[in-house]
Amino acid sequence: MKRILLLIILLLSLNTFSQKNKKFEPGVKIIENQKIEEYKNPKSILFIFKGHTHSINFFLDLKKRIRKIFKKKMKKEFKDFKVNFNYDLNAKKSLKSDLDNIPSKKYNEKEYESICQISISDFKGWDYHLSKKRKQNYNLNIELKDVNSSLLIAFKLNVSSYYTIVTQNKKSGKLIYKTIMEK
Repeated sequence: MKRILLLIILLLSLNTFSQKNKKFEPGVKIIENQKIEEYKNPKSILFIFKGHTHSINFFLDLKKRIRKIFKKKMKKEFKDFKVNFNYDLNAKKSLKSDLDNIPSKKYNEKEYESICQISISDFKGWDYHLSKKRKQNYNLNIELKDVNSSLLIAFKLNVSSYYTIVTQNKKSGKLIYKTIMEK
């Protein structure tokens, strides 16, 4: 009788504590969002990408997507809107090819109404042996500040992607635009 009871308890605990197979879904979602109440859309933004030099190709693609979505959504107003990008990337042992890809032009922060800092955190990758099916998950941390360094908006995007981290940049760019420019 004790063996049967032990077997039932063991089977119940195995079923209860077993891991569920969660399906990996690529996409972008906002996981944190803070915005001050008196927030007004800026007339100019300087985006500053922060992180490791090896992320330069990711940030260059994200720059292209952000500029494209701003131009598309703003249409005629984009001519009067000022948007530019600085790169604050560093590493102890950077690859020469990465350093060559970093744009050398630096824009003066004082010439912009808002400064938006973007960085990557909590990067996880797995299934690297599967090439096109490899998976990545990371957070994009975005902070929009005014010229006095007062926080206007802070939000975090959780991004899940297949193959490379660049594949979800179009969706990330749209969410960045939507959060900053749409009320």
